[in-house]
Amino acid sequence: MKKKILIADDEPTNRIILHRMLSCYGDCDVVVDGTEVIDAFVMALEENTPYDLICLDIMMPIMTGCEALKKIREIEHSMAINPVDRVSVIMITAVDKTNELIELTEDSCASYMMKPINKSTLIQRITDIGLLS
Repeated sequence: MKKKILIADDEPTNRIILHRMLSCYGDCDVVVDGTEVIDAFVMALEENTPYDLICLDIMMPIMTGCEALKKIREIEHSMAINPVDRVSVIMITAVDKTNELIELTEDSCASYMMKPINKSTLIQRITDIGLLS
């Protein structure tokens, strides 16, 4: 079964690359900043077609990926979404913030990756979190 994937990155080239890497695994929507992430996430929930995966760039305008992730988890909590049913999030960054990312991984996101993204590594991460077999 195809997954529903949200790609969030403010760089057009990164969005295109991620879309090409992931489109054979699911239906991909693309947004450019954290507020659009929240809008798309909420709309998908309201339409009862929630995302399975969000690939979320950390450094974005208006609202960072970290802020968007925090808001997503608050929305899920307010809607009493069971923690095992939460959307899987892979944080993506060009800046080495390993300590911060490790904290996020333990707390709110399934995994993180450094840019440039390698397709086989990305697919392995998605497989590791149980979205692909």
